[in-house]
Amino acid sequence: MLSTIVSHPARWLVATGLIAALGGCGGSSPDPLNEYRTQTVHWAECDSTILGRPMNSELPAGRLQCAQVRAPMDWSEPQRGDISLAVMRLAAGRPEARRGALFFNPGGPGGDGLPMTLRLWTAFADSHPASPQGAQQLRLLDEYDMVGFSPRGVGASTRLSCATNELERFVDFSAAEWDRPENIDNIHYNGRKQAEACARNPLTPYINTDATARDMDLLRGLLGDEKLNYLGYSYGTWLGAWYANLFPEKVGRMVLDSAMDFSTTMEQMMHAQPPARQRLFDEVLAPYAARHPGLFGLGATEPEVRAVMPRLSPRVQAVLGERLSGLGYNRSSAVEYLAHIGAARGLDEVLRGMQDAADAEAVRHALAQYPFAPGNEPYDEYLRETAWKLYGSYERTWLKPEALSIRLNDAAGIAVRCNDTPAATDLAEWIAKVRQIAGQAPMHFGTLLSLDACAFWGGPSVRKPDPAAMHQLPVLFVQSQYDGATNTDDANRFFAQLPGARRVYVAGDFQHGVYPYSDACVDPKVTAHLLGETPAQRETTCQGKPLEGEEPAAGAVSAAKAADSTPPVYKNPEKARALIDQFKRGLVPH
Repeated sequence: MLSTIVSHPARWLVATGLIAALGGCGGSSPDPLNEYRTQTVHWAECDSTILGRPMNSELPAGRLQCAQVRAPMDWSEPQRGDISLAVMRLAAGRPEARRGALFFNPGGPGGDGLPMTLRLWTAFADSHPASPQGAQQLRLLDEYDMVGFSPRGVGASTRLSCATNELERFVDFSAAEWDRPENIDNIHYNGRKQAEACARNPLTPYINTDATARDMDLLRGLLGDEKLNYLGYSYGTWLGAWYANLFPEKVGRMVLDSAMDFSTTMEQMMHAQPPARQRLFDEVLAPYAARHPGLFGLGATEPEVRAVMPRLSPRVQAVLGERLSGLGYNRSSAVEYLAHIGAARGLDEVLRGMQDAADAEAVRHALAQYPFAPGNEPYDEYLRETAWKLYGSYERTWLKPEALSIRLNDAAGIAVRCNDTPAATDLAEWIAKVRQIAGQAPMHFGTLLSLDACAFWGGPSVRKPDPAAMHQLPVLFVQSQYDGATNTDDANRFFAQLPGARRVYVAGDFQHGVYPYSDACVDPKVTAHLLGETPAQRETTCQGKPLEGEEPAAGAVSAAKAADSTPPVYKNPEKARALIDQFKRGLVPH
């Protein structure tokens, strides 16, 4: 067994709901949580720097406000002290029609929900009132307060920091070398030091989904709502499910988009990502590249396209895989994803022909001469620039690795993963599992090698609630077929366990964070659900939109022609498309 570093006292009061009874024993003890539930929230004009960039000047005057709300650091023992939660509210456009607050979470864990208030509002505010779908979206802005918040440990709330001056050890994450004994030792050394760094911060045990769900319920009550209305993406679906099982009687209109399987563990969810990314490439992106050999130059058949990456040298494969693991979440990134493969092939050929791969100027010169895409000058130059950036990663990783102090830039995300559910602590078990995943997804498994802190954590600090409480709740799920971040097999399994739930399923697409999808199938059903009209049927299947350069299906063309007389959903469709794409890019998993 691997040694454990962080030990947590049992906090099962939190999970069993006994916290609510603290003030009820004998009828005389004061409720220690009452001071939080009855605090006065001081709403004020938002600090212009709170999002790290200037505020949108198009926002309606007087409707955007911010506040800091006190919450107990430890919900089971409030006397331990307070934390602060940053909240942003864009008030409903028609106060007389207000149905409540709509809370957002963008995922992660560790994602900051504060900017989501503005991002979705900005996109929907351009809706055309003469379009039925546009009018529906404007109703959403009129009837809800749009509320974003920084979860504990993140953003403008009380933040978690984990750091040490000890140096990080080099890790070879190539498929050919990762499981050498000395490399395994380095992986686990870094994970152990990360866990030790977090153990020194007294806030660490209290950065978990259970506490965040209770924070969200506190905010619900302070805003005067009986029910929580919620839109969560990715990890935000895990948070939403946790809330629904803690407080099923308080669930209002809830949408879980790109769902995690709440019936399993965080570690299992992370292990499911590389195979999902591999399936996306095999079943969607490789066929797409084969249909356009003149553009991508990766081959005219699917086997030819699939053969490109395995032929790369192990080190180029590893650098490419690391980059691809940050792409493929948005359908708009399909061209960028495949372009990186073409760029990596060119870089690999250049490096194989050089005596000294560390001679950066010689590499740059060789890349300038390499025929990436003859006859297509703009794309040729794009591939050349991409190859040079990949070389920068190659150089920093393999040729001139720096000995950096261990810093957890995503400390809150790691704390949530480690505090929520158990992780493997047996070395042989961990190696066997990663080796299995490496066989399934050799280009993507390397992301798992930096997630080892949980093995040394000492176990979770909370107990995950039984998902049975939400079985009959009319929660709406949204899922694309080839989601590379939240494995659709897992999403399907969780959905099957919830007979009261409904789902909008997008066939053929891989968008992570589907809503808004800017179509006539997905968006009206999701918006209608938030406005009180849950779909009657168990599942609605919508056809995914075509990839760039491909025509929509005949049925979609016919529907579009039939709607020619209807005003567009957005006053400025191009502007709306850009705003929604920006919104989606903010949902990339951490």
